[in-house]
Amino acid sequence: MSEAAFILFIFNVSLFSQINDTWLGIWKGELKIHTYGDADIRHTLPMELHVSKADSAGVWNWRIIYRDSTKDDRKYLLRIDDYNNGKYFIDETDGILLEANLFGNKLISRFEVMSSLLEITYTLGGDKILFEVSSSKVKPTSVTQSQAEQIEVKSYEITSYQTAVLYKLE
Repeated sequence: MSEAAFILFIFNVSLFSQINDTWLGIWKGELKIHTYGDADIRHTLPMELHVSKADSAGVWNWRIIYRDSTKDDRKYLLRIDDYNNGKYFIDETDGILLEANLFGNKLISRFEVMSSLLEITYTLGGDKILFEVSSSKVKPTSVTQSQAEQIEVKSYEITSYQTAVLYKLE
């Protein structure tokens, strides 16, 4: 890829790396907690994502409800860190800020908590959002090394995987 083409590519990606009104709304679906090794679902539960504009510029209400609002209602805020480069924070409003990056229509956050590494992805596609969570232990399960280049590679077993297809309510 030529330098000019690469710069054009980066410029075009950054144009689309912004949360906009297409994310607004109430999104509802069923969270599926998957088991190892096959397509079986271990557990399912209702899930909602409510995205709305907050009172401050560059801030959205980012509310996640599991089951119902009386059992597990997480009222977060999505804050802009660097709008032009797709950098955001999910503010849990208790001092915890989770970095998130927007790549086109995909918002990704990766963080460590209680000896687990989690990656959470929201992918917007028209009238639905695909929500995915994968987690692993922070400690690698294996470490291998290239004999030719002496490059070390650490592998992490995925210990949990969850998905939800959330549909926009009209």
